[in-house]
Amino acid sequence: MNFFQTPCPIEKLPPLFFEAVVDVCQRTGAPPEVVCADSIAASNTLVHPKYKAKSWTGSLMPTAVETLSLAPTAVGKGESYRMFFQFTGGSAPDDANRTSVVTPIDDLLLQDESFSSLLEHLEGHGKCASIQLEDGFSFLAGPLTKRETISKLTQVLSGPPSLKMGRRHGRQEAFDPSVGVGLRLQPELFYDYQKRDKGISRRLGLWPRFLTFCYDPGRFPAMPNYVAPSAPRASYLPFMERLHELFPVADTPPGSDVAARKVLVMDSYANAHLRELAFWVKGQMNGEFHDIQDAAGRAAEITLRLASNFHVVCQGDGHISREMIERGWAFAYWSLGQFRNVFVHALQPPPKPMKIKPIKAPKLPHHQHTLNADMQFMLQCIGTRSFQISNGVVPQADVALFTGFSTTRFLKTRAWLEAGRLVEAKGDEISGTIRILPVQGYNAPYGYMPTA
Repeated sequence: MNFFQTPCPIEKLPPLFFEAVVDVCQRTGAPPEVVCADSIAASNTLVHPKYKAKSWTGSLMPTAVETLSLAPTAVGKGESYRMFFQFTGGSAPDDANRTSVVTPIDDLLLQDESFSSLLEHLEGHGKCASIQLEDGFSFLAGPLTKRETISKLTQVLSGPPSLKMGRRHGRQEAFDPSVGVGLRLQPELFYDYQKRDKGISRRLGLWPRFLTFCYDPGRFPAMPNYVAPSAPRASYLPFMERLHELFPVADTPPGSDVAARKVLVMDSYANAHLRELAFWVKGQMNGEFHDIQDAAGRAAEITLRLASNFHVVCQGDGHISREMIERGWAFAYWSLGQFRNVFVHALQPPPKPMKIKPIKAPKLPHHQHTLNADMQFMLQCIGTRSFQISNGVVPQADVALFTGFSTTRFLKTRAWLEAGRLVEAKGDEISGTIRILPVQGYNAPYGYMPTA
């Protein structure tokens, strides 16, 4: 199956993100889809615990961004993950002056993927949890995606004001929770899971909440990796230093009181632009997005979450600008195409190979054989009589006598010979003449051709 694949729009990333992605692509050889997903997931792990955003409708939503990164084995997924999540400073010889040791980001991640562990981290006011898996297969087969718990998980990802959860001994209640999830796994494993799942997890709203990145050159056309200019060399270290500036804000000991999340607000231009995008997406539900309406319905929300992430990392304070909304929308819109590839095209059965059957020559009906024989016989009669005449022009009456055809049969045969430009006839069958024309290429009507 060949489907059109647009390249990952890394040029739409803010400069700090862009240089980090280019540098890691060069160092690891990983495709931009994988590295871009990791940069967003790493930054969001530090942003969503302390920030939420005010939407164009006036409601508040978490800034957590869920990412689904699909790529084959041995393309650099693990190296990219470790560079962003296990960075400890001074990781490259050419950056020897940067020797400060920092805490790896994966120390902030939820290590136990059980549902009870998730509830324990979310119980209380403003608690958060981040799940980032280098190999996400355990998530697919784990307790969080079971049918009896997946509806609760999707509710948590939406960030409800209050979530009540029953336990064997008493009840738990989480106020204003926030959960960020990032998965990395091989495409074929995910496709097989979707077939076994029969699309239930998608219909329950889990996967439409994810920003989808798919690098599967075996199934979809692979775009060439972005080649950065040789000078000046991009570096991902400024990006990592900025993330670790956010550590004191994000790294709150478990069980301690959590301050209220800061609300990010769009400026008037950003608000108007995002409102316009949401209106346009709604109008395309039965058009461009007819087969992925569930994912398209969350495109505007994901745009705001991404823009919030870009804003906190690159700006820090102030209002979210229209520029950040445009950058977020570039990835949200591109992700819809990726979602279609993964959840629509990849699940379709491969087309059956086309069998080419040899073309057999058509069998002529009986009347066509008779006509061909009559035409050949009349030509022989004309040729025999023309040898006796100097100019080769034969009376039609002589030909009628030699052939012995009835008037109707004679006129029909003569007409076909004239149509094939084999003879030239003048007058009628009693007083007219006929002669054989020089052969200059015969194009018989309907493919009728007399035999030699």
